[in-house]
Amino acid sequence: FFAMGSEPEARPVSAGELVHKSPIILAAVDVDNASSKLLDQLRETVRRIVLTEPGARLACVSVMRTARIGMDELTDAAGQSLHVKQLVSLKHWARPISKGLNLDDGRLTFHVLEAPDPATALVEFSRRNQIDHIVMGARGNSALRRYLGSVSSQVVAESDCTVTVVRVLSEGEAAASAGG
Repeated sequence: FFAMGSEPEARPVSAGELVHKSPIILAAVDVDNASSKLLDQLRETVRRIVLTEPGARLACVSVMRTARIGMDELTDAAGQSLHVKQLVSLKHWARPISKGLNLDDGRLTFHVLEAPDPATALVEFSRRNQIDHIVMGARGNSALRRYLGSVSSQVVAESDCTVTVVRVLSEGEAAASAGG
């Protein structure tokens, strides 16, 4: 009874604390070049990560590769903007996530970056926007990718935050993991 009335006062939550409780997840989506299986697997992985992080914000990002030297074509043969087409494709990719998790209240953003080096663009974007977690797909292994490096390996090496790389198992790998 002696403690009645001496409960701690509810202190206001600062903006910094609110931001810290709401991590930003970046979904790096190659809507033009990734296989449909990889895009589906990436979407499912992003959905699960956002589901496990209450209050998480999702930034869906795609990179339009531009030429280092010379002029870039900004429209297709029909005169439509390639930037807008890529943005629309990115929104279509994310539609099942946004509908399933109700991310319409400012927790979902879309960005199409234009850069000659997609990995550098993603790393710089993540630093500028204080991204907490990057989720991206990795296309198949090849000798050329092993020699020159891939976008995903460069992002993993240079990023300041957690990076999840999503792969689709090949038919042989899927059969081996199912049997073993």
